[in-house]
Amino acid sequence: MKTKELVDPNALYREQLSELGALLRSARQNQEQSLEVMAEKTLIRPSLLTAIEQGDLDGLPEPVYIRGLLRRYGDALQLDGETLASQFFTPPRIQRTSWKETPAAQLRPLHLYGAYFVLLVAAISGLSYVLRQTAPEVTVLPPLNPLEGVEAPSNPSSNNTPTPPAAEPEDPQAPIKVKMTLTAQSWLRITSDGRTEFEGILQPGDTRLWTADQALTVRAGNAGAVMVSHNDKQAEALGQPGMVREITYSPIDAISLAW
Repeated sequence: MKTKELVDPNALYREQLSELGALLRSARQNQEQSLEVMAEKTLIRPSLLTAIEQGDLDGLPEPVYIRGLLRRYGDALQLDGETLASQFFTPPRIQRTSWKETPAAQLRPLHLYGAYFVLLVAAISGLSYVLRQTAPEVTVLPPLNPLEGVEAPSNPSSNNTPTPPAAEPEDPQAPIKVKMTLTAQSWLRITSDGRTEFEGILQPGDTRLWTADQALTVRAGNAGAVMVSHNDKQAEALGQPGMVREITYSPIDAISLAW
């Protein structure tokens, strides 16, 4: 019965390393340098330098690093480290399974596309969840009041719009009569003889009449939407659209106080 001889696949590379190691050891000894001194110059541990000089392939790191060690050791001994390292061919120290034989390599392109699609859907779902958790709540705000500090009374059953009081009956004896008709929404404050008669928002088409004995002040947040008739004169806009204006009416004429 014949016995099958075991062949070392790294035998050739061990021989190469032994020859290169012997060359380096001889150069070091000729220069009368110790391993400790060379370790300081090359920043290579003395144990690795010994393994190189003895051709101990198993006592060294991966082959790709062996070539770097040979180059650095050769340069420190004033040899041509690059040429020295090029004479050592990287051996396959470890027999690794080919990538083509792994389960991942057996996947067909269709499988890969399916995996990519699943990952993409999961990423989008996760991002949507995070955005929903971190997004601020949206609150529906009531119409902005044109004047700061003035709060319109709220009533949930009437869309947060205050209900204006019924028009006061016309006083034929009052020296000041101001009739106004709204062409668009506007905030208004009416002061009659120093007393606030109305403060709120009127809607397009609303018509109101206010009277006073000495002075009647009208302050509007949207002056262009308020058509005013003073003492039965021809109606005209209180001011420009979107502008805030305040006018005080006297028995004789109107006085504009502020825009």
